[in-house]
Amino acid sequence: TVYVQYRDNAGNVSSSYSDGITLDSTAPTGSILINAGALYTSSTSVTLTLSATDALSGISQMRFSNDNASWTAWETYATSRAYTLPSGDGSKTVYVQYRDNAGNSSTSYSDSIILETLPPTGTIIINAGATYATSAAVTLTLSATDPGSGVYQMRFSNDNASWSVWEAYATSKAWALTAGDGSKMVYVQYKDNAGNASTSFSDGIILDSTAPSGSISVNSGAAYTTNASVTLSLSASDSLSGVFQMRFSNDNSSWSGWEAYSTSKAWTLSAGDGSKTVHVQ
Repeated sequence: TVYVQYRDNAGNVSSSYSDGITLDSTAPTGSILINAGALYTSSTSVTLTLSATDALSGISQMRFSNDNASWTAWETYATSRAYTLPSGDGSKTVYVQYRDNAGNSSTSYSDSIILETLPPTGTIIINAGATYATSAAVTLTLSATDPGSGVYQMRFSNDNASWSVWEAYATSKAWALTAGDGSKMVYVQYKDNAGNASTSFSDGIILDSTAPSGSISVNSGAAYTTNASVTLSLSASDSLSGVFQMRFSNDNSSWSGWEAYSTSKAWTLSAGDGSKTVHVQ
């Protein structure tokens, strides 16, 4: 407060008159966060969270910079602001200065974030690359790489339209194919820590859960044989993957080793006269 008194030429002194002003020579203090303190962003469009305090005159304005040299115009202080980062992947820093109602400008406060716009790349393999599966329950072998923030999550689909929920990235995953024999596809998408989702990667397999059917004839269907060495006539069919192997038994319990399928096979019956049965799978 400043007081004044006046005196006239006759020597009369006035009462005191006064006026007051607030002296505020202390600059504001504050902070800035980009996207609530996230390490990465997949977009140049971010949200700044702003906070500033001033003990006397109060916060009035703020301004921003990408290099702490060239600044935007002063604008009314707010606690949140949409902001556009410079283009190009890499580390980005945003600076802010605050100004109080007395005109004091703060030092620069800053926060940094890594801009990454490139999505992950990857692969998927069903049952280690097998052509056929006998069960809808399969194992997926997964691989993904990301040039910046790293692979974070993955999700799956049997039709490239309806997807499972995002889950933590792993190199192996148990998965169920759609029901019914036939050609099947499994799709995967990967997401990095910046939030970039990849395109779909896929692999195919043929589900064949139906066993072959077939027949066996000993010595062309003869009723008797004088020799334990016989010839088996074999026939089998399979609608999808095709007949691959066969094995034999004289008691339907102890079996020969699996061997390549053929329509004919030399075989030895069990010892001793009597009725003999030969089994094939």
